[in-house]
Amino acid sequence: MDTRQEFSAGGVVYKKEGNSFLFLLGKHSGYHKWVLPKGLVEAGESPEQTAVREIKEEMGVEATLIRLTPIHIEKYGYTASYKKSSDLDTHASESTRRVKSYQEQGGQDIKVEKTVTFYLLEATAGDPKDHGWEMEDAGWFSYEQALEKMSFEGERVALQKAWELLDAH
Repeated sequence: MDTRQEFSAGGVVYKKEGNSFLFLLGKHSGYHKWVLPKGLVEAGESPEQTAVREIKEEMGVEATLIRLTPIHIEKYGYTASYKKSSDLDTHASESTRRVKSYQEQGGQDIKVEKTVTFYLLEATAGDPKDHGWEMEDAGWFSYEQALEKMSFEGERVALQKAWELLDAH
């Protein structure tokens, strides 16, 4: 089985409401689990730029990095199917087409070693009701609600680290 490296970036996005912090989560339209916003780092883009872009694209929320240092780096592996560039729709990026292919076919022919870098960001504008097609739902949740909803341990660790940083203020 061939192996491919993937690098993604995303973040824990918060907003303050009174004395409480709320956190942004989306329910992924492909695998129907609650997740943090993240996506593939594109050519010529820094991980920090990716995190800000993906939050806007996936969640409909604009956010500002609170610090340039990542709060968590998660590594994991999975298998997927990739289409060649010549097989792609003219209006779809390779990453979009791969996600659609993975959802439709289950993906089995390439082992992907994935590294996701998470940052802490504060929401500045937008509404998760305006989320993109990759999410079937999105919203703001308390720390406790977010921890309970989240499906992946690595993302819960990122949320816990963000909470510790915010709680220190």
